Amino acid sequence: PHTRMDQEAVTTATNVRLQRNGGPTEHTGTLQVTRHHLIYISPTLTLWLGYPLIHSAELQRPPRFTARRDGSAPTRSEVCAWSDQASVHIRGHHFVFLVLRCGDLRQLYGVFAAIKRRACVARVEQLYAFHMGSENTSSMQGEEERGGWSMYDARKEYERMGVGSEERRGGTAWRFSAANKAYALCATYPSTLVVPTRISDTTLTYAAAHRSKRRLPVLSYLHANGASLTRASQPMVGLQQARSVQDEKLVEAIVCSIDGGGGAARGSMERVHVIIDARPTTNAVANRAVGAGSENMDHYARCRKEYLGIDNIHVMRDSLSRLVDALDGPGGVVSRLQRSGGEWLRHISGILGGARSIAETLGRGNHVLVHCSDGWDRTAQLTSLAQLCLDPYYRTARGFAVLVEKEWMAFGHQFSLRCGHVGHVERFRVSRARARPAAAAEDGAGDAESDGGAEASLAGTAMLGRLASRALRGVHARIASAMQTDGDDSPDPFGEFAELQPGYVPPGASSSSGGFRLGRSRHDHETSPVFQQFLDCVFQMTVQHPAVFEFNELFLLDLFYHVHAAQFGSFLGNCMREREAFRQRTGSVWSWVFRHRVFAESPYANPLYLADPVAAAQDVILPDPGFLQYWTAMFSGHEPQELHDDSEQVSVE
Repeated sequence: PHTRMDQEAVTTATNVRLQRNGGPTEHTGTLQVTRHHLIYISPTLTLWLGYPLIHSAELQRPPRFTARRDGSAPTRSEVCAWSDQASVHIRGHHFVFLVLRCGDLRQLYGVFAAIKRRACVARVEQLYAFHMGSENTSSMQGEEERGGWSMYDARKEYERMGVGSEERRGGTAWRFSAANKAYALCATYPSTLVVPTRISDTTLTYAAAHRSKRRLPVLSYLHANGASLTRASQPMVGLQQARSVQDEKLVEAIVCSIDGGGGAARGSMERVHVIIDARPTTNAVANRAVGAGSENMDHYARCRKEYLGIDNIHVMRDSLSRLVDALDGPGGVVSRLQRSGGEWLRHISGILGGARSIAETLGRGNHVLVHCSDGWDRTAQLTSLAQLCLDPYYRTARGFAVLVEKEWMAFGHQFSLRCGHVGHVERFRVSRARARPAAAAEDGAGDAESDGGAEASLAGTAMLGRLASRALRGVHARIASAMQTDGDDSPDPFGEFAELQPGYVPPGASSSSGGFRLGRSRHDHETSPVFQQFLDCVFQMTVQHPAVFEFNELFLLDLFYHVHAAQFGSFLGNCMREREAFRQRTGSVWSWVFRHRVFAESPYANPLYLADPVAAAQDVILPDPGFLQYWTAMFSGHEPQELHDDSEQVSVE
């Protein structure tokens, strides 16, 4: 659903030629830059692209214009042929790759400048979700729209697991704690926590001080056999191997939370608590230098530790980048994915292998504590996938929504940082197209390379900007701008657009705010496809166990789209505390997902689903990390249906 106000064009370009995902078809139509969308309309294609979906864009200017040797004016056809070498390349987070060309260079520059200005927002509140929430809440029937925010009730969900119940083995060993009601204990944890009954809130306060970001061990899932899955962040041990008696008591209370059963007495020495450190061993050890690290097992009785060797967010981001480079080329999607070398699937295999190990350990009745560095990336992947393996409820559509709300949103996965919702001005680059062979002899063979365009110049600007003073930075920006500007007799209108010049800062942002810095910003440095990997892992499980999931592939694809589209408030913000402020101003993605009153009649329903786990004979499922395939539908540029009404006309100011 889009509001008519969003459809008011800010910039319009006609006779724009568009190629999508390297296909041979070149469409010709009108491109309109509205408040929140890029809209392309032609007789053969209609495309809506929300700005948050744009990962990066590059303007390739035509080669330097060379005047005739006799000094005469160039012909119109010569100018058109020269300007036609310019193009705009757009890469979407959802793997849509667009190439735009237009014979009118001023129109093309104007489009790129307008997209950059609209896409580079300084605050989350500038995103489309807030525009929709304030002006279009009635389109989704009011109360139902608000109802999506109440999809997850922490107390209700933990009670479903058996917390506090005398009928559930180990249920009375756990209690609800209000210690984080005002987020004073841990700013990135949910307000409702479940902890061992024998541990007081005072002990929790001291134990939190020993964990990174104060993310202390708390209950994530209570299995039917009484085994617990808890999550935390790395301990702050440092080089001096610091310890916390309160943290050790908390872990000990978790170990003793089962009253035996099956022949084992309460607190039996036969029961082992497994501490899962998701990181590679070298990374965990290296973190001691910054005051963190991993548990010293001499201080945690009846516990053993396992390292899973899952790489950090930076490795995962680089892996996806290499995969995208392979995708943005000729050939079909499958052949392009095969050219990537399989690195992405090796990471997916590692995550699924870790989740399987956790599920098997819990199935044997042993407790598991999972952490990585800060406990909001790899930890969320592992805990949620392990629960999918063990609990059929989470394999229903609403159960899956509860799982995502609990493990990802409530426990503080940083969606806005990981998805790069704000602060990516450095991803809009300017370069020079290489001169065509006929012009190369006259321009000089090295012209395209030495110009490298603004991309090379911006790179130099970025390096200098990190080292020089603000004054020197300004001087260098003026030099870089001069390097990009053609002579006075050039028909290139590049200098008319402030947004295309080095050092441009979007409206409402300060160059010293940290959100828009020369070079790689903090926002870009913190991006990573963590949630995308989780959805990929779920897809692999649906392929391996097609009859035990109520939802289908389209369900996962639409969730992946909306993580980046910023159309709903569910995936905005970096923790539950931030997201609480969005509830009255934005819609919930679950209101959209469950817009059909009967899920079995929705396009997300899996026709192979067997609701009875006995009939399916698969109450517990385990993924096979060696049987994987590329998720080609995701890498093909998926876009949800029914998001807008193509019949509505876009008004032009």
